[in-house]
Amino acid sequence: MGGTTAAARNLISANAVGVLTQSGTNQLIQGNFIGTDKTGNVALANATDVDVRSDNCTVGGTAVSARNIIAGNGNSGGISLSGGNGDQIQGNFIGTNVTGTQALGFANGIFLSNGATNTLIGGLTATPGTPPGNLISGNQTGVFVSQSQSNNTIQGNLIGTNAAGTAALSNSLDGIVIQGAFNLVGGSTTTARNVISGNGLHGIFLGTNNASVHDNMIQGNFIGTKINGSGFIPNASDGIFVVESFSNTVGGSVATAGAPPANVIAGNGGNGIGISFGAFGVTGLAIKGNSIFSNGGLGIDLNENGVTLNDVGDADSGTNNLQNFPVLSSVTNSGGMTTIAGTLDSIASKTYRIEFFANDAIDATGFGEGQIFLGFTNASTNASGNASFNVSFPQIGAGQRVTSTATDPNGNTSEFSGANGQLLNISTRLGVQTGNNVLIGGFIIGGTGNKQLLLRALGPTLTQFGVGGALADPTLELRDGAGALIATNDNWKDTQQAAITATGLAPPDDKESAILHTFAPGNNTAIVRGKNNTTGVGLVEAYDLDQAVSPSLTNISTRGFVDTGNNVMIGGFISGNGLVKVLVRALGPTLSQFGVPDVLADPTLELREVNGTLVASNDNWQDTQQADIQASGFAPPNTAESAIIVTRPPGNTTAVVSGKNNTTGNALVEVYILSQ
Repeated sequence: MGGTTAAARNLISANAVGVLTQSGTNQLIQGNFIGTDKTGNVALANATDVDVRSDNCTVGGTAVSARNIIAGNGNSGGISLSGGNGDQIQGNFIGTNVTGTQALGFANGIFLSNGATNTLIGGLTATPGTPPGNLISGNQTGVFVSQSQSNNTIQGNLIGTNAAGTAALSNSLDGIVIQGAFNLVGGSTTTARNVISGNGLHGIFLGTNNASVHDNMIQGNFIGTKINGSGFIPNASDGIFVVESFSNTVGGSVATAGAPPANVIAGNGGNGIGISFGAFGVTGLAIKGNSIFSNGGLGIDLNENGVTLNDVGDADSGTNNLQNFPVLSSVTNSGGMTTIAGTLDSIASKTYRIEFFANDAIDATGFGEGQIFLGFTNASTNASGNASFNVSFPQIGAGQRVTSTATDPNGNTSEFSGANGQLLNISTRLGVQTGNNVLIGGFIIGGTGNKQLLLRALGPTLTQFGVGGALADPTLELRDGAGALIATNDNWKDTQQAAITATGLAPPDDKESAILHTFAPGNNTAIVRGKNNTTGVGLVEAYDLDQAVSPSLTNISTRGFVDTGNNVMIGGFISGNGLVKVLVRALGPTLSQFGVPDVLADPTLELREVNGTLVASNDNWQDTQQADIQASGFAPPNTAESAIIVTRPPGNTTAVVSGKNNTTGNALVEVYILSQ
């Protein structure tokens, strides 16, 4: 029916059914305008455009000249396949006008039902959407593989974009819905790739509670990106959304990062892959080797409720059995290699596939996605359910962060782990007095190589935040671990003005102080005084400017006189690029061993969110977390001193040190970064 020349074209519009194949085999439908006017730009809908009920039929073909323009409206159906075996839908524009730039779509662009099997939608092509690939856009749902339809293949198509694959031409609901078994979306070569982007809900919806949905494979696709995989055309919700189903695979074993069978799932409005528990649950969803990044939610979200934290022994249940994710204890770069060490707490005596990914950016939660697949290792848990790993891969970029997933022997993949974060900024606000009671900030740089920091001493600026009695003219000294003077500054514009301005962190007031310096690993001290022995409330800060993984700020501390009311010690730190596990402690009595007079006899410690919400508090460190604090190696020497261990997401945390019962004296607040 039709042909590959304009003269052979049929115009088949405004009927109940445009084309029906009910018997025989090897029917050929090509080169027609079905459901449009003669220009191919205005819909004249059939109730159903093409109804295929026989075997080995071809709608379209492998050449542009064989293309059918198949269009309609939201109350009509596009191509319906029922009961046939081995049919092929190739090279068509389904749901658009003749140029592939205007939506003229259906309720379902392609609908498979009643035993349709071994259907090929598209085919292998160098450029998705070119024959034999189809353009399937402008519909409500692009491709709907209904309950129990099996062994069908969807390859080489553009689903939800314009014909160029550069902008959305949305299917208003999902790009693809799969409710059957043993179906393949994409494949193990780049020529099998679908681009599934720009759809109004999910790129792919997998599962149903009315049929067994299993052994489907989603491989090698671009989901949420432009046709070249660079730049985003978001699906409005999840890239892939999974409900009741079992033993399905997204991605696969990858030899080269980013290559099929890996999918690129990026830029979507919701999660990269979202999994909802439902009545019958989801198990065995193996998510391997993919590039998942820059999505609005998590990379993988079990239960669609945000980060699901690990539980001891992995005894909980839910989607993918709520498989625990690995915990990364260290990531180090050296000699052209990145070495990753960590642990997994899960079911005893099983072997897990641990995959590792590098990321240019980390989610605001501190947990990652998985942008660049680095490789994997197998880790076996002992009788207590614990496994450890230590692996090396070619060195990642200086600003990249590592995440990981764990997949059990039954294909249950975890969410992405948290990335190892770092301390990016430290600050302490305190009343600056004279003599021994000035403000003294210390910091330790760990690792290898050099680290550039900007140090600031603020006073007048604090009045903008309601702080009374601000230090009118602070001065700043920088000293090394031996006490030798490195640099001094009174007014920040006196020296380094251009370089400090270029950081974007210049002090707001000309009388405030700043020093820009590149440090080798080791101990350093910043001392804030009032010019001419003046006093008042001051703030000392250190900013990590390069944010490289190594070297990094590993310890910060501030010593000063703790008064009452607004003049207690307020220390803050900003963490970023992942999670940080820190020990914060407040020392008083111990300082007397170092010749510090008037020590705070009984310090108390509070940790608060940026909005003031209390995170944790402690009076005497042995009251809570005693075993963990001792195991850290940083337990306070005196039982009256305070300490808290906490894991913090990216953002601001404030430590408040005060004297019990409003006592006063010199104290020290410290933050140590710990292994996860």
